[in-house]
Amino acid sequence: MKKVLLFALIAALALNSVFANGSSELASSDGRTQVTVALWAADRGDRLERSEAEFEASHPDIDINFQVQSGDYSNYLGAKTAANDLADIYLLTPYAQVMTFAQAGRIQDLSDVPFVSEVYPESLESASYDGKVYGYPANYEFLGVYYNRDIFEACGITEVPTTRSEFIQVCETLQANGYQPIASTFKESWTLKHLFSILLTTVVQDDIPGFIDSLNSGEGTFNVDGIDEVFAFADILRQYSGANYKDMDSTSGYNALANGSAAMLISGEFSLSALDNISNPPDIGLFAVPVSENPERNKLAVDVGQVFVVNAEPGNQEATMEVLDFLSDGSLENGYVAIMSNEIGSAPPAMPFNFTFDCQAYADYLAYADAGNTVPWVYQQFANGFDVVSGDIFQAYVFGAKDQATVLSELDEAYKTFI
Repeated sequence: MKKVLLFALIAALALNSVFANGSSELASSDGRTQVTVALWAADRGDRLERSEAEFEASHPDIDINFQVQSGDYSNYLGAKTAANDLADIYLLTPYAQVMTFAQAGRIQDLSDVPFVSEVYPESLESASYDGKVYGYPANYEFLGVYYNRDIFEACGITEVPTTRSEFIQVCETLQANGYQPIASTFKESWTLKHLFSILLTTVVQDDIPGFIDSLNSGEGTFNVDGIDEVFAFADILRQYSGANYKDMDSTSGYNALANGSAAMLISGEFSLSALDNISNPPDIGLFAVPVSENPERNKLAVDVGQVFVVNAEPGNQEATMEVLDFLSDGSLENGYVAIMSNEIGSAPPAMPFNFTFDCQAYADYLAYADAGNTVPWVYQQFANGFDVVSGDIFQAYVFGAKDQATVLSELDEAYKTFI
């Protein structure tokens, strides 16, 4: 089904030269110009309402129409593309999807828009094609090991592990003191596409473009030098994630960290939203997944999560660009960036930002980012759609259903069907 949807999307994009590209200009019942913004925001409705009110207070002639998708955004995007009914502004996933839409002429060149000089320069790689910027990198997300600092202290663990061997020792110490070391989320394979990406990036970080190019040529392989470290870390997860780790989904894992029933969780900042449900939330810190025995290779996995793009032919160009400026202006005290980013569990913007809440994990993220001790998510640079399959295949190893050689072979063969 994923491949069928992908092929349908590509076919729809190819029709760009045949059918008119863009949305027709819409007007609200009160005569204001309407700008449509499509985005995936399953749990952010209240913040979008606040953003809408803030913008329209200073732009009384423009009406933002947020088209919120809480289901499968890829299905939504494919259907809208096929129907030639894309919003004026909409979200794409970074790298490959931005490139695909730019190649098809579906989105505008935004190289001269003010946000280009305000975001972190490296974030623009996720939204660029052929030397031009085609999207606003809306946020950074950070994947790593979130840990309960109080439990670590109670067990006499004074330093976070920086190598795989040190990580094993931490797990042993936690287990010896009666704590489950790691919270599992592995029943849902999407969490394992994240994990596989973190582990693999550590191995291929010296030349990610070369690795991706080799895969896209059809001649490359996942069986690269150092791949044994990926599976060695997966072995650790099987041993220290609890007897029922195959049955634990993301919600169970998030809650296990939040309520202290597990000491660590490998996930993203979004998992910290579970802390809002705790009256006395634990003190949570963050460190990079220690995949390698070389501590210098263990960097925090940080990348752009979503990219806002502008329809090549929006309903009203001037109004659409005013909305984009609002969406990307980090200087506004009550603007979209501040409203959407300044809550625990939210992804920070891909630009300098001051959090007003207190959470050690965010401070740890900034320390990694400021030191340049980060790596991107290699899965976002895979051929479009393969990321989902990678999680499914890797899950078989984590569950002990298939061995390393079989999983590597399946990854290689599956990738070829997407290029």
